[in-house]
Amino acid sequence: MKILYYNWVPYDYHKIVGGGVQVYQKNLIDKLLSTDSKDEIYFLSSGFKYNPFKRKTYFRKSQGSHDKRIKSYEIINSPILSPMVIAGSDIKKYTNNETIVNVFSDFIDYCGGFDVIHINNFEGITPSCMKIKEKYPNTKIVFSVHNYIPICPRAQYFQEKQGCICKNFCNGKECVKCFQNEMIAYNERNENVYRFLKMAHIPRLLSKIISKVFYRSLKKYFPAKHLSTAEDFKKFRESNIEYINKYVDIILAVSQRVADICIEHGMDPKKVKCSYIGTKFADNALDHRHNTTKKDDFTICYLGYARQDKGYFFMVDALSQLPTKYKKMINIVIAARGVKEPQKLSGFKSISIYDGYTHNNINDILANVDLGIVPVIWEDNLPQVAIEMSALGVPVLASSFGGASELTKSNLFRFQGADAEDFRAKLIKLIDDPDLLDEYYKRANKLQTMDGHIKELKNFYSVKK
Repeated sequence: MKILYYNWVPYDYHKIVGGGVQVYQKNLIDKLLSTDSKDEIYFLSSGFKYNPFKRKTYFRKSQGSHDKRIKSYEIINSPILSPMVIAGSDIKKYTNNETIVNVFSDFIDYCGGFDVIHINNFEGITPSCMKIKEKYPNTKIVFSVHNYIPICPRAQYFQEKQGCICKNFCNGKECVKCFQNEMIAYNERNENVYRFLKMAHIPRLLSKIISKVFYRSLKKYFPAKHLSTAEDFKKFRESNIEYINKYVDIILAVSQRVADICIEHGMDPKKVKCSYIGTKFADNALDHRHNTTKKDDFTICYLGYARQDKGYFFMVDALSQLPTKYKKMINIVIAARGVKEPQKLSGFKSISIYDGYTHNNINDILANVDLGIVPVIWEDNLPQVAIEMSALGVPVLASSFGGASELTKSNLFRFQGADAEDFRAKLIKLIDDPDLLDEYYKRANKLQTMDGHIKELKNFYSVKK
């Protein structure tokens, strides 16, 4: 089987740039390459590398170190910015951009077509690129929904200023509010030159200076002719869904909640399938919690980013309102890059702060933790931190938003997203009766291994259309 995988970040880039999607893509390909499979694996990235000395958008073999068993390519000077989170100054070009459609098509022709094209992100390209299906009707096109780009240019389906999920985009009017700063376009142009210079190993400060100088030349790449209107955003969402429904064969949602959101926004329910991604943590995952609770204390932990959408500030505020009785019992562990001890969290038994976490120190961080907290206030597709804590024997109290709460069937570990009162009630119940923590694993859904995930993917790849 000849398979093409797509993500905007090169699968083997030495830094984590694309978040959990990049990690997943690399783990998936590495696992495929470690087997005796006779599959021919290709990879394509776009929207990541730019050459300010050329105007043309083109593809080439990936430069730098990568496994010779995979044929890796990259599109240079893509007109589709990645990440798309600051692309709203001129959203029209993302709806049906002929330049990227033609280059993507030329690449497929150059490779002689594929049995399967598996899209892991629509950043760097557009859903309109899937028109390649008209030229290669027997190619199976699979789209894994790791973020919400088809319905939200900011990828998160989340209103940053209001701090809430975008329940109603009001036919694009709410999108205009999210993208009302015209300087977005300027900053992104500079960022693309800066990214190019960094990859050329030019020092950071010098890169910033040179990127300013190159600003004028960048206008030829990303001309922001106008700020997008509500109608532009409305057409962006409608056309994306139309292209996906028409050309994509299978839509893989990484959690049931993501599947529900896809269907709610018009994706063909016959094509939407829930497919939990594989993780190496599942290979040695515990099916029980490690017992740490003592009668006089209870330890909770937050891992990840100290950001609004991740629910960090929501959690801090909610914990600060706990009765003094419980504060005196609770040890708080926070592992988030650059965070300092929040002033609001006074009166607790102890607070431990780590400057982020890695797979090398996560076991030490969680050694005495009774309960993990995943308080996201956006529809976080399936947070990796929830999987990691669960696999290492730490039950997770999760927001109802996104897929984190789907790791167990027990409602004891699910609180209504952004509802501080419900969060505190669920936490207090577990503190008062710590034996209930065992219910998490008694009703846990088995984590998906990478082997099991690949087997499931192969079934999707081979099923008749």
